[in-house]
Amino acid sequence: MSFIAQQDQRLAPLWKAIRSHRFLADTRDGTIPDQTFATWLRQDYLFVEAAIPFIAALIPRAPTRHWGPLAGVISALEKELKLFEERAAQVGVQLRGAPPSFTCHAYVQFLLATAHTRSYAEGYTVLYAAERAYHESWLVVKDGLAPDSPWMPFVENWAGEDFAGYVTYLEGELETLAEAAGPAERARMAELYRLTLLYEVAFWEMASTAEGWPGVEDDLAPVTQGPNWNPDPSRTLEGAWTHMTQPDPTGEDGT
Repeated sequence: MSFIAQQDQRLAPLWKAIRSHRFLADTRDGTIPDQTFATWLRQDYLFVEAAIPFIAALIPRAPTRHWGPLAGVISALEKELKLFEERAAQVGVQLRGAPPSFTCHAYVQFLLATAHTRSYAEGYTVLYAAERAYHESWLVVKDGLAPDSPWMPFVENWAGEDFAGYVTYLEGELETLAEAAGPAERARMAELYRLTLLYEVAFWEMASTAEGWPGVEDDLAPVTQGPNWNPDPSRTLEGAWTHMTQPDPTGEDGT
């Protein structure tokens, strides 16, 4: 049985928790409160920002065949930030209206710590698990979301064929890395896979409950200013993942 198949079997309850989360069902059904979705917009915008240095930290240790695809991920994440800003402008949400929640902050620190202190294969495991979780989550939303929903662009971004092709590419490369790993490293990869899925569940839960920091009513964090770009809501945005449909695998393997 392949590495990913083993993890899918072992972690089936976590995958069920992701796919069945009420945030996704309410978004799909058009019943999600505006403020709940605004909470997710703000927090996921911060998460996507942090994912860029996560990817950048992986590149120096990546095999050469991964340099181009990982650089392409950074480009796609920059486009995703613009998608967030365009959607926020459309619905009147101030993206910088809140500091990172406890869960968002913890997930970001997990990402960065993995990239800087774990092996490349372990970091790649986190990348795959997070991206696949988002693809499968937004497939849930796609199955029933009204075509005129303001959130349809997110479905098109994460449930579309381009992103699906990217996730399939990550899956194949992760299997290759897992085959080359020894038993101890594979065990660490499996644990990071589990933790990533737990963070994904926690992120949906945070958005649903507007979670802040536990134990205090005010975390005393300053509210920062608006987004880095000034989006034009009338402008058609380029698909973030179009260029990742068939990542270029050329180049010799490196260390």
